Amino acid sequence: MIAFTVHEPNEPARDPLQRADEVVFVKEGFSWLALFVPYLWLIVQRMWIVLAAFVALTLALSGLMLALGASDEAAAWASFLLGLLLAIQANDLRRWTLERRGYRMAAAVSGRSRAECEMKFFADFAARLGQAGRAKEKAGRADKALSPPPPAGEAPEPATP
Repeated sequence: MIAFTVHEPNEPARDPLQRADEVVFVKEGFSWLALFVPYLWLIVQRMWIVLAAFVALTLALSGLMLALGASDEAAAWASFLLGLLLAIQANDLRRWTLERRGYRMAAAVSGRSRAECEMKFFADFAARLGQAGRAKEKAGRADKALSPPPPAGEAPEPATP
């Protein structure tokens, strides 16, 4: 089973298709790409603060290893461990970055694949949009029914089905 958290902007677009395009799925757990290509992964995800912190930590670790006179092997292991730490926390850092950009968690879904998770989320998403549309329609009819009668001498608006 794979689990994702689904994030959308705090103020989503009114158009359902545009709103669906704004949705971001973030996988739970370990990120293999962040382990093997951490700098590229951070750039692609546009996680600039995390990238700056990772570069600073990498430079500080290199400087510390040099100052301690550590062997190249020890420095390589330390660098690998820092990359491993990033890969373990990568998706949580991505959620943090999305939150800073004004996104909120909309749902959590799980399934056998990302495609199945997306289908589950968007099926529920479409159902919620349909319910919201019906509620607005009912509210509009209720407002019309509760509106005051027209002043004397004016013809009432024709009723629409």
